[in-house]
Amino acid sequence: MSGDPDPQTAGARRGVRRLMALCVLLAAHGSIYPWRFAWPPSLAMAWQHMMQQSSWWTGLGDVVGNIALFTPLGVLGWLLLSSSARPAWLRALLVLAAGLAYAFVLQVVQIFVPERDAAWSDVVWNTVGLALGMLLAAPASLIPLARLSAQPLRLPLTFAALWLLLQCWPLLPALDWQHIKDALKPLLLHPQWRTVTALDAAISLALVGLLLRPLRHRRLWLLALPCAAACGVLLVEGQVLSVPRGVGWIVGVLAAALAWRLSRRTAATLGAALALLWFTFDQLKPFQLNDSFGEFHWLPFAALLQGSLSANTLALAWQLFWQGAVLVLLHSLGARASALALALGLWTLLRESTQTLLPGRTADITPAMLPWPWWLMLPLLQVSLPGAVTKSTLGSQIHPPRHAP
Repeated sequence: MSGDPDPQTAGARRGVRRLMALCVLLAAHGSIYPWRFAWPPSLAMAWQHMMQQSSWWTGLGDVVGNIALFTPLGVLGWLLLSSSARPAWLRALLVLAAGLAYAFVLQVVQIFVPERDAAWSDVVWNTVGLALGMLLAAPASLIPLARLSAQPLRLPLTFAALWLLLQCWPLLPALDWQHIKDALKPLLLHPQWRTVTALDAAISLALVGLLLRPLRHRRLWLLALPCAAACGVLLVEGQVLSVPRGVGWIVGVLAAALAWRLSRRTAATLGAALALLWFTFDQLKPFQLNDSFGEFHWLPFAALLQGSLSANTLALAWQLFWQGAVLVLLHSLGARASALALALGLWTLLRESTQTLLPGRTADITPAMLPWPWWLMLPLLQVSLPGAVTKSTLGSQIHPPRHAP
């Protein structure tokens, strides 16, 4: 047999390297924005301020943001070294050393950005994010749930996790009985109907159901998702369990079950079309025009860094989910991923441009860039890297082959 690597595996590794480059650039952008530099009045005092902090806790939002910013770097750094013959502790040390050095350089650069506050504590929390990322990317053989890293499960579980994130954001636990009672009031005592909420819940869950189709226990997976979301809503700060959301989940489960009776091609076509229509429709509400053009944010992620970071992050994750669903479903029909990313990006850019005429909307270039991370991730979601369980070992989890559609 030839020693050449499998072409799909080589493509997956190229995807890892490209994603790493993208995440490095995003970390720099998030740290140095708004990219306006000036020499500090006293370089020595600025350095002392950065290195000598009275407290390393700079607020929940800042700490979570610094951890989240470097968690992908930890995941991708570990994957890049996954084929290395070095021992695991040395690989971890290399990722931590490189990431810590990069985080420190970014803080030094912040000294020369008047709008930013350079702090050694940010380096510490960035390093925590690196360690968390490596734990998440640990070799499948060392994880009790090793089967979850197998190729047939990666794609549906990625969308299931993203869907749960949208339902339970901001993921801040509120473990008290009073919060549970308050979260149930909109469902039991003060029901209010919002068609948009119900449709969003139904269509999004139905799309996840389409991607769960290859799994043998797909019905259990599909029923488990709304149950997990309901429990999460009751235990997460700022969330409530409402009638529209509950009805939407029920309709979504039924719609997915009906879609499983269709051919895979028909179901994927209908799902992609519905996702694109809803993704476009929801962003053009309230279908009223301004008297003048609004501002368009051409700098990526500039709008995300203004206003509520939590609300903006949720909006970004929402865009990522719907665009990913369109791209993945159409790609399953044989369309080229690069062509889909380009077309979906241009469509999103056109939609964002129309938002300059809509009241209460913020036109931003960032959503038009989101199809490209999906294009980069597709090789990782569709092929097993070294150390992952192969398809042949999942006979108890995946349906045996059937007749080709």
